[in-house]
Amino acid sequence: MPKAPNSAPLPHPTHAPSARDVKESYARGMAALQAGKLAEALEIFGAIHEANPRIAEVEFQIGRLFTAQDRTARALPHAAAAATLAPDQPVVWLSFAEAVALDGGAEPRKEFLRLVNGSRLSVAQKAALADRFGAGSKGTLPAGGAAVKQTLSRITALFNGGHFAEAEADAARLIAAQPDCAMAHSLRGSALAALGKPTEARKSWYSAVARAPDLVQALGALGLAALRDGTPAQAVRWLDRALPLAPDRVEVQRARGNALTALRQYEPAYEAFVDVAKLTKRKQALPLMMLAQAAAHLGRDEEAEAAYREALALEPANAQLLVAYGLFLQGLGRFAEAEVQILAAITAAPEIGESYRLYYASHKATPGEPMLAEMERRFADPATSEADRRAFGFAIAKALEDIKDYGRVFDHLDPANALMRKAKPYDITERERQVDALMQALDGMDWSQKIEGASDAAPIFVTGMPRSGTTLIEQIIASHSRVTGGGELADNTVSAMRLMPVAGGKIRPASLIPATDFVSLGQDYAAMMQARFPETPQITDKSIQTYLTMGLMKLAMPNAKFIVVRRDPRDTLLSIYKNVFPEGTHLYGYDQVDLARHYATFVRMIDFWRERVPGWFHEVQYEALVDDPEVQSRALIAACGLDWEEACLNFHANKRKVETLSVFQVRQPISKGSVKAWERYGDRLAPMIDRLRADGMIED
Repeated sequence: MPKAPNSAPLPHPTHAPSARDVKESYARGMAALQAGKLAEALEIFGAIHEANPRIAEVEFQIGRLFTAQDRTARALPHAAAAATLAPDQPVVWLSFAEAVALDGGAEPRKEFLRLVNGSRLSVAQKAALADRFGAGSKGTLPAGGAAVKQTLSRITALFNGGHFAEAEADAARLIAAQPDCAMAHSLRGSALAALGKPTEARKSWYSAVARAPDLVQALGALGLAALRDGTPAQAVRWLDRALPLAPDRVEVQRARGNALTALRQYEPAYEAFVDVAKLTKRKQALPLMMLAQAAAHLGRDEEAEAAYREALALEPANAQLLVAYGLFLQGLGRFAEAEVQILAAITAAPEIGESYRLYYASHKATPGEPMLAEMERRFADPATSEADRRAFGFAIAKALEDIKDYGRVFDHLDPANALMRKAKPYDITERERQVDALMQALDGMDWSQKIEGASDAAPIFVTGMPRSGTTLIEQIIASHSRVTGGGELADNTVSAMRLMPVAGGKIRPASLIPATDFVSLGQDYAAMMQARFPETPQITDKSIQTYLTMGLMKLAMPNAKFIVVRRDPRDTLLSIYKNVFPEGTHLYGYDQVDLARHYATFVRMIDFWRERVPGWFHEVQYEALVDDPEVQSRALIAACGLDWEEACLNFHANKRKVETLSVFQVRQPISKGSVKAWERYGDRLAPMIDRLRADGMIED
């Protein structure tokens, strides 16, 4: 049975704790639970469990707490133990059933039914619990007969008619009368979500799934909520449960494709959108757009463009579609065509700020542009939504910088970033804690060891802070005849971190990773690259957070090369602050102090590797590169183990697709124009610069 977290609230005795010790600790745990201090309660109960794992009440509480945190894999052994220790207690079995239902796994269901059938419960109680995973699993046969079905129909009609408050109130009344009616919980969740109460909605959907684990509406709703919350892995978990139950539900398959895309699992995402296109008989524009985006991620650009054009034939004035197609064309370097599409999107929906932001990302503004005045009018209009206002703010800041009106840039940039932070809260202390824990887990590893059976793949990893020049460096390397630029191919950092799972609140030390895990890591990565790029000798991978785990990747693939890009942090962080990143990424970037603190974690990590494996990576200083491109480029290519080719100096002529914020810059020759750009803004960058100085990241 997995151990619960242990914070040692009990003394560490040489003998079993007395009944009095256990009773007092249990009382403290219950007091913490009733006060809403769930983490404290879990640690107290966990310590009791460590001392004596056969107390039913403790196992029951641990199971409930893990279930409430949606950590059902941890909850199940404790819930099962509680049921075994107190086999005649219905409340214990109900809690166990809830954990099994929320987990959704076939084996936990099978084990639960085996145990409940052998329990001391009455025949009626056993039947009711078994029915939860049998005829009642889909929630289509609610107790209460025709009257309940009629009430559910009325609530559904209210919801569909937009009467969300009435629907929620009626659902709550039905739940009070019929607490096990899963459909009532699900409908209440949907009404709460429509009323802007996502936390309460999620609780209702959990309640629905706990009572009917195969209720498609609730499973789908939880998947969509997780996707909106920026937790795509959780979304896939719920949607994978919903899909076999309703394979013809377009919204489920579409959401699943979006979640897989967010996880960079592009092949299954593509298959999902193929199914969506089939289900809609290729008669809806947005599913075709999603299919086009998925094909583009897989490098199937001709197929992607055909799908975009097919979608535009259906909805030629769809702003979202026009922008998506424009971005695709930008990635191919077809900027003039891209501008036509994005301007058409602005014409179609002039109130949408994001179209302007994307337009000015590649368009250089000139004094007197009428769109600048229009954007400023909309930015100042109280009727403009916060989402559009922040997009207008970033667009205006870029346009003002283009026309060298530097004094007004931050009047729009600061509010835009503040709105981003409001929409996407972030706690930088969690990042600092994670890096500390990672370095502790990596320390003490024998980095000189040779892993027998390690992959002979030789990818070239380009890593560093965003906006530090990583795309430029990749473009130089990818201009070599032996190399294909892969872009941000896969989150190998996540793959490497799977070798170091968290247990008991701590990351497993790297020194405990079996050699076979390193072999699998390297071979899995090599197989993925071979499938994507079967005809190229080498690829670059610009998954920029590789610096966190590059030692692990090097052991898995000894022939791999690592390029670390460095740039004056004031320019790097200013560039991050001026940009909007893909959904859910680089959330530290919308606050100046958080930017500086994040940069400090990057430097600490690079220093960690430099101290332990100094010969394993090559550092490129951006300012040195733009000052002397040929000397630095030659050194870079040599560090990659390649012979020099003049094409590497003409990287801007490389026609490969680029899918980063630097899509426009890498099509231009090297310029010194962005060096010391931070000096234009004086005190407006004081919060960031003061923190960098305090952390020793810059010198005056």
